[in-house]
Amino acid sequence: MLVAGQEVSVLGLLALGSVVGLVAGLFGIGGGFILTPLLSVVFDIPLPVAIGSGLCQMVGTATVAFLKHRKLGQGEPRFDGLMLAGTLLGVAAGARAVAQLERRGDTTLVLYVAYIVFLLGVALTLVRPSRGPVEALSVVRRGPLARIPLPPYVDFPQLPLRRVPALVVAYLGLALGFLSGLLGVGGGVALIPILLYGFGFPIRHAAGTGILVLFATSVSGTIAHARLGHVHLPLALTLLAGSSISTQFGALATHRLPVNVLRRGLALLILATVAALAWALARRL
Repeated sequence: MLVAGQEVSVLGLLALGSVVGLVAGLFGIGGGFILTPLLSVVFDIPLPVAIGSGLCQMVGTATVAFLKHRKLGQGEPRFDGLMLAGTLLGVAAGARAVAQLERRGDTTLVLYVAYIVFLLGVALTLVRPSRGPVEALSVVRRGPLARIPLPPYVDFPQLPLRRVPALVVAYLGLALGFLSGLLGVGGGVALIPILLYGFGFPIRHAAGTGILVLFATSVSGTIAHARLGHVHLPLALTLLAGSSISTQFGALATHRLPVNVLRRGLALLILATVAALAWALARRL
């Protein structure tokens, strides 16, 4: 397949899509933190095209994973609804930032460094020692973000979690949307630690909640990047073919694997991605 002047192995894309789908189902995130950097590092696809096409692929992955998590009763739809408006605004701003970097010729260097810093922060959060019941499926620990005294407040009955500041949730959606538009990460890889340690969600409910945010960011991000010419549809469809089946297996495994295994597995995957990015960045400098 020819993508932005580069010949790319279709079998390699199918394999990468399968890994991304498994990650999406396991952790309630789109796998964009793996997909977008590796499309650039391994396949030498320009980052703007990798970001736009990766978000397009995540539309299908997120749909499959969302339906599976909802069937298992995992997630808090009211939280997703509060984040939605800010998320859409943030995605558009992030896509414009990528276009600006592309015009200046700074895309690869700036975004590689941004990926490394962002992913290291997420990994360090996930490998911190567990603090008891925060990771138990049936127990909710009220986190620091849920205790901010900023009305109006909202209740989340699925958890249950009461009197959470609605504006904090809305601005969180704005920030995650910007990350999605800028880095093509879907926002879920940042949202999961925030839900766990910021709000006190159990990890399985955090995964089920994050997947709907992923769907919203991937749809809006695809539209924003398509307008800038960053979406390569055959590339996205090939990746989706690899991920559509593995996503369902990942969602089922989430319901059965120990929570510590899930948390540490995600952290190790992120650190491996950081290592690949650092190696590629060192080669370019």
